[in-house]
Amino acid sequence: MRDQMIELALAFNDKDGSYSEHAGVVLASVFRHTGSPVNVHILHDETLTEENKNRLTELVSGFNNNIHFYPVTIPPEMAEALSGTGSLDRWTWGSLYRLLLPSLIQVDKVIYLDCDVLVNMDIAELWNIDLNGYYLAAVRDQGILGIAGLVMTYGLNPETYFNSGVIVFALNNIRQKMNWYEETLHFWRSYPGTTMPDQDALNHVFGGNSLLLDERFNSFCLPGSGQDLNNKIVHFAGDTKMWDPLSEGYGLYQELLGLTPWKTPVVPPATPRTIKKRRVGAHGRYYLAKPGNRKKRLERRRPMQKTKRVRKIKPAGTKRLKTIRFSLNAQAPGTRRKSKRTAMAPRIYHGRIRSKKQGPNHILWSSKMPAPPFLDLR
Repeated sequence: MRDQMIELALAFNDKDGSYSEHAGVVLASVFRHTGSPVNVHILHDETLTEENKNRLTELVSGFNNNIHFYPVTIPPEMAEALSGTGSLDRWTWGSLYRLLLPSLIQVDKVIYLDCDVLVNMDIAELWNIDLNGYYLAAVRDQGILGIAGLVMTYGLNPETYFNSGVIVFALNNIRQKMNWYEETLHFWRSYPGTTMPDQDALNHVFGGNSLLLDERFNSFCLPGSGQDLNNKIVHFAGDTKMWDPLSEGYGLYQELLGLTPWKTPVVPPATPRTIKKRRVGAHGRYYLAKPGNRKKRLERRRPMQKTKRVRKIKPAGTKRLKTIRFSLNAQAPGTRRKSKRTAMAPRIYHGRIRSKKQGPNHILWSSKMPAPPFLDLR
């Protein structure tokens, strides 16, 4: 049933243009499994190009949902408070945009998703969780055992420490906490050595009043785990992300990518060109028929049959003339045709050799060769 509107937010920095593609795959995974309408909120900065913004719009509208873009500029006081934090070189400023959701989006509740998760369930299950008076709902960080001692140095409780990759924010409840923004700045100034400035700050400000959810709403997936990815929200929180060929979710990522405008175009296999032949002339020449009536001659001809023409000398007394061979001078023999009266000398073509093919008993005459005398062969 499409009777409830789900508010969904994503935030990212898109320096190399790849994270808009990853965000598109996350949205495709949501739309594929969710029947309710979704209102998408994109928090971004100047690195998001118009081309990728149009692709995200095309994707969302293709599933009959709505999308809104929020250009984000880090406030000067936030930049000042984070000036001593070196871990931003790894996490980028885009990871902090989610902290500004209460002041940017005017809705009562919103689901936030990182761009390295795949939603393989109806996200309405997460949306329908009643937050009552909690500030947010999230899943306990599954890697807390390795960092429990570290988070305790920041004044955080490992038992309630949650991961910030999937969060349901009760924005109305947070807005009633008047000093939430000042507390966030105070944490960064007090603990500049924090390794996860966004997640640690959220746990510091809202961890005392947060609802811990079932692990399937934010299930970590590590390489080689062989984890079942069905009916859960899978978070690729390690260094091997879902777009990495070594990741457990790489196949699913490629499948979902095919639902987005970033899909790789399918190139049809090359087929042999069809040649249309047309015979013209008596020599069997062929031409290629191309689009636009453009023709290219093929250097191909039918082999001509070579024949040898033999002249037979007819015996005397017959009506047809016979060819006799005689010597005109010592240098060149000649051929004459016997007639009743006289034999005519060969034609001279002004110094040019005749181009017509002659038989084996013929010679070619030139102007340099003396003309034979008239002979009376009677």
